[in-house]
Amino acid sequence: KLNWHRYISHFRCIHRGAFFAELKTTTVRKLLPESWGFLCPVHTPDGSPCGLLNHLTRSCRIITAPLAVAHIPALLYSRGLTQPFNASTDGRANLCVQLDGRIIGWARPSIAKQLADDLRVWKTEGAHNVPLDLEIGWVPPSEGGQYPGLFLFSNRARMMRPVKYVANGKVDSIGPFEQVYMDIAVKPEEVEKGVSTHVELSTTNFLSILANMTPFSDFNQSPRNIYQCQMGKQSMGTPASALRHRTDNKLYRLQTGQTPIVRPVLHNDYAMDSYPNGTNAVVAVISYTGYDMEDAMILNKSAHERGFGYGTVYKSQIVDLTDLHGAVKSTSQTPLYFGLGRDVRRDDARRELVDPDGLPLVHGRYAPGDPIAAYVDDTSGRTKFVKYKGDEVAYVDCCRLIGGDAGDTELQKIHIMLRIPRAPVIGDKFSSRHGQKGVCSQKWPAIDMPFSESGIQPDVIINPHAFPSRMTIGMLVESMAGKAGAMHGIAQDATPFEFSEDDTAVEYFGEQLQAAGFNFYGNEPMYSGITGQEFAADIYFGVVYYQRLRHMVNDKFQVRTTGPVDKLTRQPVKGRKRAGGIRFGEMERDALIAHGTSFLLQDRLMNCSDYSTAWVCRTCGSIISLGYEDVSLGQDVDGASTSMLANPAGVYCRVCRGRALDKEAHERQQLANGQRPDAAPRRSDVSLSVPRQNMLSSAAKGTDMDVVALPYVFRYLCAELACMGIAVSLQVQ
Repeated sequence: KLNWHRYISHFRCIHRGAFFAELKTTTVRKLLPESWGFLCPVHTPDGSPCGLLNHLTRSCRIITAPLAVAHIPALLYSRGLTQPFNASTDGRANLCVQLDGRIIGWARPSIAKQLADDLRVWKTEGAHNVPLDLEIGWVPPSEGGQYPGLFLFSNRARMMRPVKYVANGKVDSIGPFEQVYMDIAVKPEEVEKGVSTHVELSTTNFLSILANMTPFSDFNQSPRNIYQCQMGKQSMGTPASALRHRTDNKLYRLQTGQTPIVRPVLHNDYAMDSYPNGTNAVVAVISYTGYDMEDAMILNKSAHERGFGYGTVYKSQIVDLTDLHGAVKSTSQTPLYFGLGRDVRRDDARRELVDPDGLPLVHGRYAPGDPIAAYVDDTSGRTKFVKYKGDEVAYVDCCRLIGGDAGDTELQKIHIMLRIPRAPVIGDKFSSRHGQKGVCSQKWPAIDMPFSESGIQPDVIINPHAFPSRMTIGMLVESMAGKAGAMHGIAQDATPFEFSEDDTAVEYFGEQLQAAGFNFYGNEPMYSGITGQEFAADIYFGVVYYQRLRHMVNDKFQVRTTGPVDKLTRQPVKGRKRAGGIRFGEMERDALIAHGTSFLLQDRLMNCSDYSTAWVCRTCGSIISLGYEDVSLGQDVDGASTSMLANPAGVYCRVCRGRALDKEAHERQQLANGQRPDAAPRRSDVSLSVPRQNMLSSAAKGTDMDVVALPYVFRYLCAELACMGIAVSLQVQ
């Protein structure tokens, strides 16, 4: 329950199914005509679940109770419907009439059409006890179309929505099956006599509740409205009105929530002011200081200090002594209880954080690792402390004692609600209600901010390049409307589809601005806060409702010098919680290669990753055949002489020593047979050269062992290849 928008969206959410997510076809993701007006075309994610995760429109209802339709067949028989099992019925000349898939009779096309019209009039006027939610699907005969007939539906789990029946002006409830064969006008002036049967009750009925909250959404490019539906559910708002009594694991709250000056009519219908979701900001559209490039936004430091976008995160920590009992958990007596024992001295600094009952101090400040609760082990008489598990400073908002009401049992469980202040910092994400997201790039001093002729400084500065390609004209109109509304003290109606080519929004709000003494189009001359000179161009200046999103840099930053490594490869592990690193992948490698930064490449991929040193044999180039003998003993375990290919440190190559021993035995055999000794060729499957800077020590006199710097994972690869019978040789020169 992040905010109110997210909460109400959960109840009107529909998922097509996990099976469809794996299909390659796009047909299952499309909004087909029969679902228009029942499923919102805007409120759907923009990623892999696009078109599969949908939301009901604001007027759509799901039928949950069975309808009383037992009398419908008899009513239709009295109006000319033929009995279903009549031997004289001609199936080719008559159409089938069904109720919930059960054949109730046959009728000629003209009679079936008249029955459908009569049922429609009866259900809208409440005559003959025909329920309003009865779906009347009249499929006329056609060449190659759907199977014709009159299909009636009264069962549950159907989508229904209200429209106006033109014939009698009453409200009719229609379903997806019958909608395809109707002619429904959007506005009353679009009704064609003899053609249109119904007209929409409102032009915004095809949008979901959340999509209806976007002001002037008809002025925006369609993907921007989709983005706003997602970001509106991610904003820090007011999740509930009874925050003091909630026990959620995590809650976000915007402390300075305001009602938007520019809002649709439905904003009041759904009581959105009870759960404010953002703040009205004075916004200037100008390229200023260069810190507003690529969707970055500059915040006025003075506005920041006055509480603009100030938020709070509430987290819970539960201390349960029954989980700490261990082996004596099953005993009837509780050996652990909250409090401070006699072993805690009066001058102990921990008494300033924990009260005598072992509970945290309400509104107390706690840093990571501070004791937040204390309990006494009755068996040993010693006091033990529970530490605050968070990684940032928090304040205890309240502490709840969890137990029975009788008071005959020892307190064993407490719930601590922690309050973490989150003022906006550089890197925090903000968004207007038009999909124009951006991060705070700088908190600019108020004395250096540009100002208008009336002395007003902007709270937010955004770059004008945010508008041309995204075509969010609704934000420009909202800026004009917000400015006019602030000057006249009125809430502006931002319901979409209210303006037309003849009555434009720019003229409507421009006249209000002119009446308040401002430029018709919302531009103002502004002055540099640094030099005091007037800018060469007028600046677009207005009021826009901004949302602070839950994506904050304090929750996402990841930094590492040294830390845990993988047991197998000795490379840093991944994951922010595990103090891991960020993977330096193939594309990052290619970028450094393209820049020609070889030493930086080596620093990232070896020095800061899995740097290791290894002995390598100059003769055979092997790094996995290291042998060691204690030089002080004078002889190794094999009984060979220490002078044979051995390093003064006692390091030697087992392959070369074994080869030398085999060669010596082979030469003796050849000499014994009267043959001339021949040189054995050196064999390797893969040959690599080691650069000079990776050599850490030169070969000792009389030996062929060198120390080189290598990534540890390369040594692991050599060992794996050796298991497959592939020898890797390093050429050390």
